[in-house]
Amino acid sequence: MPKKIVVFLFTIFVAVIVAGCGNGATNGKENKELVVVDWGGPYTEIHKEVVFKPFEEKYDVKVKVVTPPDVGKLKSMVESGNVEWDVVSVGDDFAIRGGREGLLEKLDFNVIKTDGLPEELVHDYAVPENTFSTTISFNTDTFPVGKHPTTWAEFFDTTKFPGDRGLYNDPMWTLEAALLADGVDPENLYPLDVDRAFKKLDEIKDHVKVWWSAGAQPPEILATNQVPLTSSWAGRVIAAKGDGAAVDVDFNQGLILSNSWAVPKGAPNKDLAMKFIAFSLEPEQQAALSNKYDNAPANAKAIELLTDESKVRLGLDDSSDQLQKQIYINTKWWVDNYEEVNERFRTWLLE
Repeated sequence: MPKKIVVFLFTIFVAVIVAGCGNGATNGKENKELVVVDWGGPYTEIHKEVVFKPFEEKYDVKVKVVTPPDVGKLKSMVESGNVEWDVVSVGDDFAIRGGREGLLEKLDFNVIKTDGLPEELVHDYAVPENTFSTTISFNTDTFPVGKHPTTWAEFFDTTKFPGDRGLYNDPMWTLEAALLADGVDPENLYPLDVDRAFKKLDEIKDHVKVWWSAGAQPPEILATNQVPLTSSWAGRVIAAKGDGAAVDVDFNQGLILSNSWAVPKGAPNKDLAMKFIAFSLEPEQQAALSNKYDNAPANAKAIELLTDESKVRLGLDDSSDQLQKQIYINTKWWVDNYEEVNERFRTWLLE
């Protein structure tokens, strides 16, 4: 065989070997990196321990964590065609809006199983990773357990339960609470009767001393008795109670929302992202997170795997009864109506 041909064939052989190495074929491992965008803080540290690291071990991949989610950045990535993220934790409302705007991939429900997930929170473009409730919360020195408001109607009753109030500085959750206080049945809550809600809010407006906007505020204003009653994200008050503060929550008529997993349109590792989401929704991972953090599992099959302490802490000690007492926020309604209602809410606050 001529020397030139031998050299040519050897060169091709070497190129093939190098290409194989460059594609990450190392000891049979994929050698991939999955970029997951999460909220940060203790929540993400626990997430790393109970979900991200076990996923790495199962699939022989590296999970790179970015914090916090940034909707504007996600939109810029998709529009420029330079998407760096694979999985993003988003609010349920953005899951719907982002899907409509072409910013998210449709989920592969052949890979992602939705058994045990609340159907109200499952969309084409996102599934719930865990849930949290906005609840009636109270100072136990002023209103001992059993002598506290247990409905939004009682929360709005400043004669029977005197004292200042705290409410969320946003129409979402706040209008639902007002309508429930005015006697609307949960099953008839949507579409929201906005005029009726504001009329009910007029009755309590002078008693609202704090319009809170950050989750850390309610436990603080309750613990110091700045207000004896406020709406709150339940987990924050439960954590403060665990630290010895004279505070507690009532899950009756709690308003449920979720953190949701979504996949940006054009994600570089879309198939692996679907496997990650599926893995995170398995009962074992769901329970492991809720045993260490104050969000409830989205997968009802995980409840039986929770410790007794966690069930009590999350208000799931009688899971079927407790969940029936709560109401899922209709985020589809809010996506369609939020801008208009929020503008009215802002004007109302200044009146």
